[in-house]
Amino acid sequence: MRPATLLLRLSCAFVVASCAEEPPPKPPAPPPPVATVREDEGHLSDIVQVTHGGDNGAVRWSWASDALVLRTRTSALACGRLVEVHPFADPPSRSAVAGGETAAFAPSDHAVVYAASPTCGKSKDDARAASKDAKDATLLDPDVDVFGASADGSSPHKLTDSPGFDGDPNVCGKDGSIVFTSMRDGDPDVYRMNGDGSNVRRVTATPGYDGEATFDADCTHVLWRASRPRPSEVEDYKKLLARNLVPAGPSELWIANADGTEAREITYLDAQSFSPTWLGTEGRVVFASRFGAPGPHDVDLWAVDTNGTNLERITTAPGWDASPAVSPDGKWIAFTSTRATLPLEHDVDVMIAHWGGAWRHVEIRPADHVMGDAAWLADPAREGRGLGTKGLDDAGAYVERSFKSFGVLPAGDDDYRQTFDVTQSVSGVATFGPVGAPVAPGLVRALGFSASATVLAPLVYVADDEDFARIDVKGKIAVVRAAAHGSLRHEAWLAHDRGAVGLVAIAEGKLSDPVPESDEGIPAAVVANAAVGPLLAGLVRGQHPLANLAVTLAPETTEAFNVVGRWPATVPSAQRLPGVVVVGAHYDHIGEKSPGADDNASGTAALLQIARSLSEEKPTLRRDIVLVAFSGEEQGAAGAHAFVRHLPEGVLTKDIIAMINLDMVGRMRDDTLQVFGADTAAQWPDLLSGACDAARINCARATGGGFGASDHAPFHEAGVPVLHLFTGVHGDNGKLTDTVDKLNAAGMAQVAVAAEHLARDVTDLQKLDVQHVAAPIESDVRSYGATLGTYPDPKGPPKGTTGMLLSGVRAGGPADKAGLRGGDVILRIGGHVIGGVEDVMFVLTGAKPGQHVKVVALRDGKEFTADVVLEEARVH
Repeated sequence: MRPATLLLRLSCAFVVASCAEEPPPKPPAPPPPVATVREDEGHLSDIVQVTHGGDNGAVRWSWASDALVLRTRTSALACGRLVEVHPFADPPSRSAVAGGETAAFAPSDHAVVYAASPTCGKSKDDARAASKDAKDATLLDPDVDVFGASADGSSPHKLTDSPGFDGDPNVCGKDGSIVFTSMRDGDPDVYRMNGDGSNVRRVTATPGYDGEATFDADCTHVLWRASRPRPSEVEDYKKLLARNLVPAGPSELWIANADGTEAREITYLDAQSFSPTWLGTEGRVVFASRFGAPGPHDVDLWAVDTNGTNLERITTAPGWDASPAVSPDGKWIAFTSTRATLPLEHDVDVMIAHWGGAWRHVEIRPADHVMGDAAWLADPAREGRGLGTKGLDDAGAYVERSFKSFGVLPAGDDDYRQTFDVTQSVSGVATFGPVGAPVAPGLVRALGFSASATVLAPLVYVADDEDFARIDVKGKIAVVRAAAHGSLRHEAWLAHDRGAVGLVAIAEGKLSDPVPESDEGIPAAVVANAAVGPLLAGLVRGQHPLANLAVTLAPETTEAFNVVGRWPATVPSAQRLPGVVVVGAHYDHIGEKSPGADDNASGTAALLQIARSLSEEKPTLRRDIVLVAFSGEEQGAAGAHAFVRHLPEGVLTKDIIAMINLDMVGRMRDDTLQVFGADTAAQWPDLLSGACDAARINCARATGGGFGASDHAPFHEAGVPVLHLFTGVHGDNGKLTDTVDKLNAAGMAQVAVAAEHLARDVTDLQKLDVQHVAAPIESDVRSYGATLGTYPDPKGPPKGTTGMLLSGVRAGGPADKAGLRGGDVILRIGGHVIGGVEDVMFVLTGAKPGQHVKVVALRDGKEFTADVVLEEARVH
């Protein structure tokens, strides 16, 4: 039914604040039809005016979608009155509820929750005073509390009674719980409580105003607006807050789980945005904002997806359109507007309209760009971007096309591409069994860390790690239960270290094919339990039958490629500075086990956004920015190592001023970007402060320089200051659940802003002062016991050589002091044979800081011995 024009009289039967002395409302004037309905407002139809005169707002629908509760007053500083309106009744009806500012229906629609002050007149005087000496500041009346009452206003009762403001209540339609704003802990934050006022829980706890919160349909999430002071504004904010005032200024929309976890900002409009409401179950919200407003008194309704994409202007009428409320059935929208207000009048009235129609005024913003790129890269058609897949090649080609379209110049060996070989997989053949009784071929598999060898030796059962110290395994094949040991590779190292000639692990369930790993020096295989039951029983009783064990492994390499582009300096040659700034992200992932939306479609999308922004803004740069999309990161940063070894033509290692790495930047929470490596250059903290302020986000710097291995590691090893930008760990990494729908597109776009700002600032500096951090990139520090201070090279030693190849050593670290350097191959540590970096980790796990160890290494084909004093491994 189309609503009729409402010509209603106000009642003065209110509960908390009386209106007996207020003048009656003036007779309504017919609105200009052209001002009410606009052809370009495609979502709105059948707009009807509900109120006629006065200042009306704070509109909420009943859960049956047949009534409204709203606040009305005769002037901006008059006490508010809450009324219930039934616009679809015949005739339409209206009744008083209470004195107050905001209200919401309880789930039954037979009760309301509202905010009111028994000293309304006094609070309005305070507001008048505040408006004189604190321009546009909003008073949070300390006398306001949350009340409950019947829908007609009878039986009012307090639900809150804490010192300070308690207001802006909204209700969960499922269980009646209430979300509201409170000053009870000294700052205006969002809280949640049961419908009877019990069990109050804090939802937000960040300095700044948090309010106007509302639940989604199933009450699992809350949406609210927040105004957070920047560090330079905190003191002024506190001074105003001490007077129960909050400053005017930009406010943005936030979403979180109903308990406040996983909070994320979804608008970065740098404008006053307010009155958010959920748009049914569409994954969108509607809100009012001054964004894009042509004048200081213009406000419009906007909509945006909950990930920050698809920002759309809903209303276009001049003046004020605000306080949107979408009916629970999704058919209607109510809002306040001046579109029908006569010239020289100041009325703000409530309108309702049918909601529907197609999108029209969508603004393509950075969040849309990064989400589009990430969605393409994480699409199932990309096959998880694993090495050797067409999906990975297609992803690289996508980055290549994007660079070209943005005007980024090619800087690879072949146009944009820099190719390299990387181990993709390993094929293996294994046989095992007592002499004369071999195990069926399908019930034995080679392990990826096995040596290719054939042995004939007695079997010996080893129940646990301690048994390796008690049982003589020298010259024997050690047999272990896979389930009893955390790392079979560690068992192989222990067995080899104690003189065993082979390792057999007995496992339940399906056997897996080998994966590429460095050689542990002895043949190693896994055997199905069903094939060796009687044999195992005899071994446990102490028998040592003679057995054959043969393993042949063949690594399979594939060609991969980095995508390398260059954005050249734009100033005259006489003003240019030497060197380049590298910004990178890896575009590969682990394959079909995961789409890799956050790891690392997010970082690649942010890298593309930087290229897009450079092409659009064409900033003044004094040195080149090199943009690199790396492949092979999941294989020990193979692509980044290849890039550092074979830099673009004309670039030397010493020419790289800084490297900024974007890895897993798609899940920003609490507006916080984690930054690792800030101790690698003296200027990083100041540069980060400026970049993060420009992006309107918080940057949390790791201390001590510690950060996990990623594509920045080879650059740091080469002496380059690095930063790793990261939005945090989560349980979806490497799983099928790392999907694009969980990305925070708005946050990703702001990370790109920060990274670009950093890169541009570095291009303007003469240099960065390199600092050697105490606990650098994850290397042998993974041991968590002691460290050599070495950086392993993932490509491994030359063919025919076993050991751990060093790509570098930490300046001032134990290995450096002992004379070790990049290019050396560690063969033995304290008598333990080293087959790869994992063996170093196993040795150092049991070592202690201060311990002296003899390290035998290979340099230029000759062995030498270094006396190393181990240090404490500090992990951050």
